[in-house]
Amino acid sequence: MKRRSSDFVFQLIQAMTKSEKRQFKLYARRLEANQSAKFVLLFEVLDKQKMYDEAQIISLIHVKKQQLSNLKAHLYK
Repeated sequence: MKRRSSDFVFQLIQAMTKSEKRQFKLYARRLEANQSAKFVLLFEVLDKQKMYDEAQIISLIHVKKQQLSNLKAHLYK
């Protein structure tokens, strides 16, 4: 089921400038453990999407719907 761009994290990422996105990626990946962290993958997937598609996100990141909400909350913080 597709939602309009009503997701706050999606709107936030879409509103970021190219340099802000770069700075976030550098900050998030500063530790080796975060190189392949799921919240970084979520950021990249949301950045590439034109419209918010939750089903596509779940299939690309390989998480459950409940985990997705936790990842979005972590990313938003």
